[in-house]
Amino acid sequence: MSDGKVSLFTKLRKRAASFLISFAITGLCAGLLLSHYKDNKEGADIISSMENKLLDLRFRLRGARAPTGKVGILAIDEKALVKFGQWPIARTYYAQIFKNLRELGANWMGFDVMWSEPERPLLQDVKGAVEKLKSGDAATRAAELAAITEAMKVSVGDRSLGKAIKEYGNVVMGYAYYSKRSEAASLGEEPFSGLDGMAGSAIIPDLVLLPKGHELKEYTQFKSWGIAANIDSIGKYAEHFGYFNNELSNDAIFRWVQLVREMNGNLMPALSLKMAAQILNRVAVVGFDEIGVNEITLMNPDDDKDLIKIPVDLNGRGRLLLNHLGPRMTIPHFSMADIYDKTLTDEQRNAIKGMNLLMGPTALGINDLRANPFDAGFDGVEQHAAVIDNIISGKFMRRTDSVYSTELGLLLGIGLLFSPLIIFGRAVFSGFAAVAFLAGYFFFDQFFWFSRGEWVYMGMPFIEIFLLYGGITLWKYMTEERERKKVKGALSLYLSPEVADEVSDDPEALRLGGAKKELTVFFSDVRGFTTISEGLTPEKLGELMNEYFTPMADIIQKSRGTLDKYIGDAIMAFWGAPAKMPNHAEVACLASIQMLFALDRIRADFQKKGFPPVDIGIGLNTGTMSVGNFGSPQRLCYTVMGDSVNLGSRLEGLTKEYGIKIMISEATKTKLTAKEILTRDLDDIKVKGKNEPVRVFEVLRPDALKSEAAIRNLIGEFELGREAYRKQEFAKAEKHFVACLTIRPDDGPAGYYLRYMEEEALRSKTFDERWDGVRKFTHK
Repeated sequence: MSDGKVSLFTKLRKRAASFLISFAITGLCAGLLLSHYKDNKEGADIISSMENKLLDLRFRLRGARAPTGKVGILAIDEKALVKFGQWPIARTYYAQIFKNLRELGANWMGFDVMWSEPERPLLQDVKGAVEKLKSGDAATRAAELAAITEAMKVSVGDRSLGKAIKEYGNVVMGYAYYSKRSEAASLGEEPFSGLDGMAGSAIIPDLVLLPKGHELKEYTQFKSWGIAANIDSIGKYAEHFGYFNNELSNDAIFRWVQLVREMNGNLMPALSLKMAAQILNRVAVVGFDEIGVNEITLMNPDDDKDLIKIPVDLNGRGRLLLNHLGPRMTIPHFSMADIYDKTLTDEQRNAIKGMNLLMGPTALGINDLRANPFDAGFDGVEQHAAVIDNIISGKFMRRTDSVYSTELGLLLGIGLLFSPLIIFGRAVFSGFAAVAFLAGYFFFDQFFWFSRGEWVYMGMPFIEIFLLYGGITLWKYMTEERERKKVKGALSLYLSPEVADEVSDDPEALRLGGAKKELTVFFSDVRGFTTISEGLTPEKLGELMNEYFTPMADIIQKSRGTLDKYIGDAIMAFWGAPAKMPNHAEVACLASIQMLFALDRIRADFQKKGFPPVDIGIGLNTGTMSVGNFGSPQRLCYTVMGDSVNLGSRLEGLTKEYGIKIMISEATKTKLTAKEILTRDLDDIKVKGKNEPVRVFEVLRPDALKSEAAIRNLIGEFELGREAYRKQEFAKAEKHFVACLTIRPDDGPAGYYLRYMEEEALRSKTFDERWDGVRKFTHK
């Protein structure tokens, strides 16, 4: 009986501990959420990052949404650049474009571009006056000289554009602000130069709601430190202005739109807000509280009860959560070239009548790319158009005033509901219940909250359920893994599967040291990686490298090679250990050729995604090297070491010298028997760290030319050139290398020898018995 009481007491104690775990997890989740709310960390913490991604997923699951058709893009696209020349387009073209738009019935037009510098006067601007200077009396010449001087102050293009803006009338001009003091430092003592000319676009906040004693400058969350405005000779002709830049979320996704900014004590509207107000013939009114902006309303000046309320964030920053329409080109695009040439289709003419247009660059190289949940390469001008479409349609996304209590209530409800279920129920049943709840919650959100334009956090409830289920279940039922599984699981994180099996079967293998074996070592490197990395965000760079590394690693592992390590953008691998492989050199060469084919597919995918092209060089060497576990008892690394390894690394670095993809040593070449591996004798070299020369070869792709016969013809001509080169018959060598370029115009090695012989003036040198034709390289 006492045993039964002890058993019952033990069970109750375990369940009490489970309840404590449940309370701790629920309290932790609620505390993290409260901290997130308190610090206004939107976009800067783990919760925001997770919830943002889940919001993006919901947009993608919803799919694209049809726009109102009242907003379009006047695209400065590739067609326009072909028509008008390089960017920026000469300003004399705009007058005809605006005239044609007015004839087509376009309504308001906004500029997601600005003209912050005067256009340089063209020769034709002053040519006529210069001609008149050649004749006429002194008074005439003086007048013409004054005309030339005036033309040099303001170009014909600037005058033409300013006049076109004035005549069009319904124009909102764009400009940019600086959100950081350091960014505005270069503007000097007048960082807000040009703001006075835009005073008519300033928003008058609702002074009744503005807290006593507060000034706009006190709200630092949307403070600006300077502006970059249009030149006066153009900007003075416009009546309406709006800034077009906007801060992105930390992951570079466009989600929130800053609708208002404080600029030197003035509250200025975004281009999208100003455009929407003008299109709807309304006045923007902004309400404030102690935190900041708490409402933005578009008011009908003729009826103060006719209001369009724009939901803003709860942090007082005056931002709108964008209800994304879809991927690029969801909003209609009209090429500026087609407007100019009047080559629109009938459907386009009908669509543009009464439409409001945003002019901005979309051509590759000049477009302002932004990412949204649907598209990583989304034009910035279309983002502005989507905001205007949101306001016109009234289909907003929002975080409501009650969302905080809703989300905290969900966390507490999950804790109260699922804790007893997991504690008293079986693991399978409670797991099924948890999955069912998550699925139900997801569909409820999709069809109730999200469909109504409400963003309620989903990630934190999911995490709470996973933590509750995992924590309580592990506490209720824990088993220790066998020693072999533990060892193998740990080692598999950094060793190949074969090595993990080997070591887990024989723990003594964990001892430091290695064995001498003949292996083939492989090095590859991404060329121009520094330049590539400078042009990408860390997120995009990580995505690019992962998409490159994955197929390369697959090829190595499928060929039973050992992936040693990633060294930045480089890959190190070897064949022949731990699994024995007699033909390791041949397998390594065939794997390297497969990587070149894989690189073709990678480059095609990168082009679709807007990534820069990548190229690689590969070096292979076969020789005796030390292989085994090296490091310390606390941290081991299964790798190879030795002079043969160093040579492989040097060969990879020299591929770019010869303009080739794969370079192998003579030791590797002698191991090749497969007829499909085509090689040519490349050079005799001395690399840094070695005194003896090494003969190196190029492995050619089987599709380097149209046929194998053509490739063998190229190899024959090249090796005849090499033979003449070694004999110092440089004129003969040059003839053969030129023949190589006839066969293959982009042949790197032939071009290399021709350049080298010209740079060293070898044809003019006399025969030297000491000359061995060995090229010495002092760099790695």
